[in-house]
Amino acid sequence: MLILIAAQTLDGYIARLDRPGTDFCSDADALFLRETLKDFDSLIMGRKTYATLRERIQNSTSKRYLRKIVTRDPQAYAADTRPELIEFTQAQPADVLSELAERGRKKTALLGGGEIYTQYLESGLVDELWITLEPLLFGNGVPLLNSPRERPLTLISSQHLSGNTLLLKYKPAS
Repeated sequence: MLILIAAQTLDGYIARLDRPGTDFCSDADALFLRETLKDFDSLIMGRKTYATLRERIQNSTSKRYLRKIVTRDPQAYAADTRPELIEFTQAQPADVLSELAERGRKKTALLGGGEIYTQYLESGLVDELWITLEPLLFGNGVPLLNSPRERPLTLISSQHLSGNTLLLKYKPAS
């Protein structure tokens, strides 16, 4: 199972243009993400997301899940590789998920950014989207998707993470 997990502003941005990362997210979303990731055995993220979180990821003592970082140049990150914990790949979405399945990984979180979200959604491999809506408007920034293709979704559930923060869970419409 592949679940896209993102936090965004009400106008659809997952980061500011001038400041990468999710520092705009509420404590409620941070808690939700920490608790939620305990149920996953693997994570996929793009190179830019990794770069933003590199120090935290490299210093993590958690052996809970394998992190697959998608990049055009995996060799550039050879020094960061820690087999079974942090691995770099340039494989296509279906190949990444197939490899994870062969290694016994059953539940994978897709953790941004816009390029990787678009690539995996367009591949048709995303089973669910879990979107935290933060009560902010940026006016511009890094969009959730970097492609203007329409994608119909079906709401599975909604939940207040706090008085102002809402979690929406969707699945791609059939």
